[in-house]
Order: sequence, then structure tokens, then C-alpha cells
Amino acid sequence: MSWSCGIVGLPNAGKSTFFKALTAIDVPIDSYPFTTIDPNVAVVPLKDPRLEALAALCGSTKVTPPAIRIVDVAGLVEGASRGEGLGNRFLGELRNVDLLLHVVAGFSQLEGAGESPASRAALINLELTLADLETVARRKEKVRGQQKGSPVQSTAELNFLDRLEQLLLQGEPARLFPAGESEKEYLERLFLLTSKKMLYIFNQDENGAPPPRGMIELARAEGSPMVSLCARLEAEIGELPEEEKGYFLKEFGLGESRVDELLRQCYRLLDLLTFYTVKGEEARAWFVPRGVTALEAAFMIHTDMGRGFIKAEVISGESLVEAGSLTAAREAGVLRTEGRDYLLADGEVIYIHFRS
Repeated sequence: MSWSCGIVGLPNAGKSTFFKALTAIDVPIDSYPFTTIDPNVAVVPLKDPRLEALAALCGSTKVTPPAIRIVDVAGLVEGASRGEGLGNRFLGELRNVDLLLHVVAGFSQLEGAGESPASRAALINLELTLADLETVARRKEKVRGQQKGSPVQSTAELNFLDRLEQLLLQGEPARLFPAGESEKEYLERLFLLTSKKMLYIFNQDENGAPPPRGMIELARAEGSPMVSLCARLEAEIGELPEEEKGYFLKEFGLGESRVDELLRQCYRLLDLLTFYTVKGEEARAWFVPRGVTALEAAFMIHTDMGRGFIKAEVISGESLVEAGSLTAAREAGVLRTEGRDYLLADGEVIYIHFRS
């Protein structure tokens, strides 16, 4: 199971530079719209000290860290929801991501009377909302055509769509819609852009000017967190050899790269947990949604494990490292046997027993 984040923002907000900072991949960066015609895509591994400790304990020669897929589409422009500037194509690329990273320029004098980081962010949010309103309208038309065949179900869905439409017309994102338990399925199958969680990236200059009050209030109003960083500086740090990064960060008064902090924030917003497997020479981390059972984890590792599942031996990574080995953990009684319905906890190592 893979998880993805989509980068959105106006042209020249620093999106491609930010993508480069996240991925250390060279991408076209120029000061005009649509430099990025096709999406830039990369899989970014996350630092995981727990995995490194397990790999060292087990002598693993292959270490597979957890990773998040990053998708960078071209900057959106006013009218993108109507197809301006290839807008429909770019918006379509974002419908299947799990989280939106909204890059807002704060590094230069903004052109145009009355422009501010908050107003530029609001423009992007408006285009996302307009695209969602179009999606809702199309769905309403389709459901109305189904009323004769299933009047009760169609009426319930139309009532839901009317309420959702009113929320969007008020400028509120769909993620704030109070969907009832029976309505969550309706919401999920719409693949609305504003139903996705959003993390604002305030792209500041090298002087580290903080986000203005308007930007802070905009993010706070919709319950979206914000990370401030200088994308250009972070991209430069990403290009340095590992032995030089510490010195560079110290020179700029940084304890660590802000990119590492941002990736951890993405992990928290996606509400994931991590479990680990150690098999043969490989130690591997797996990202899964909370509430995953031992059986579901077995299927994720390999379908044969899921089909032939017998039991799972489970231990926290910390307890395994403290015990010194799997054998010692078993002798100490800290290695537990669990059944197929056991709910995994974050940081656990799982060993699947199965019939081949």
C-alpha cells in the first residue's frame, strides 16, 4: 500500500524547488507558468531510527525504509477549474493523492494591488472548490436519473449532495463536512479535492520572515497545519554530501532539515502507523492505516501469507532491541502470539506463521 502527496500552488510559488528539496531530483525550474507540463513524481524515503536499530540488531544487509510518493503538477492559475492553463488535466492528477501540500510564496514582493500570501492561497482554494462543485453537480444529475429505480437511496444521496453543495458554496472545504456514518461512502466515491487534508508550506526567503497573520488565520480557520521553510535553501542542503549537511544546518541555525520535519508532519496527517518485518537479509518498514489487523498485514507482506495465515508473533521494536535477539525475547516472554484479528500497534515487529 502506497501513500501519496500532491503539491499545489500558483506558478512561481516555488513548487518545483520544493519538490527538488523533498526528492533531490533535478526538475525544470523557470519563472514562467507551465514549466512543469507533465507531473514530476518521486518516491521519498523517510528516516526511521527504529528501523535502523532493528537492522543493526538483526544484521540486515538490505534495509527498506517507509516512503511517501510525491506528485508535483504545474502551477494552477485562475480559471483552472474551467480548464484554463491545462487546469483540468492538472487537477485530475491530484484526485488520487491522499494529502495536498499547498506551497504559498512568501519570498518576494508580490505583484498586484492587494495581493498577499493569504489571497494567493485563497485563489488556489477557490479553484479546488469550483472543481468540486462541478463534480457534485454531475453526481446530482446522475442520481436524479436513478430515482425511479431506487427512490429511497437516491433521495438520501441527493439530500447529502444538497448539503455538501451548500457547504462548498460558502467557501468551506469538503473535509469540514459533517458526514454521517452512512454518508461517508457517498463522500469517498466523489474523490473531491477539498476533502483531502491539506498542509500549507509557507515558502519564505532566506531571512526566515514568518508567515503574515492573514496566512496563519486562513490555515487555522480550516484546521490545516502550516510549515515554514525556504525551499531554495532546503534544495541546496539536499545536494550536499552527508558529512557537510550538519555544518551547513548549524550555519543557518537549524537543528535539522525542515524537510525531515515536514515529512513527519505528512505522516501524522495521514494518520498512519508503522510496523516492521525482518526476513532473511531484509529489514523493512510498512506504512498502514490505523486499525489494520494481523491478517491484513500478512496479505500486505505477501498474499501467500494471508491465505495460509496460522498465527502472528508480535513484539515492539524497542522490546526486541532491548532483548538482544528474537530467541532471547521469546525466552523472556515478551514475544506474544496473536490471532488474525489482532490490531497492530505502531512500532511493532511482526512474524507471520503460515501454511505454504
